[in-house]
Amino acid sequence: MRTNVYRQHILQLLGENHLMSMTEIQNAIPKADFSTIFRNIETMVKNGEIKKIFINHKETRYELADHAHNHFICNDCGDIESLHITLSKTELRAKNVSDITVRGTCNNCTN
Repeated sequence: MRTNVYRQHILQLLGENHLMSMTEIQNAIPKADFSTIFRNIETMVKNGEIKKIFINHKETRYELADHAHNHFICNDCGDIESLHITLSKTELRAKNVSDITVRGTCNNCTN
């Protein structure tokens, strides 16, 4: 893939911030229009540089593929936390699992 300024800027943003939406990325790069951001993100997902994390049926966030980890998403407040699974990468690959998202109620919403 040829290098472009927007691709580099997106990678830098995702390196500095965990789980950004397309809107957040676009707001951080005001000189780029939505279609430019969209095309770059979709190409980077296709090339395995970044990963899509589906928060719900309306919201998707992105993270660097080499920084990818599992997530817990609170059904009540929408808070997203990193989740550490004890299965090894080899075990996950054997089960054809690339990432895990667990949904439930966080401690703040339970109390």
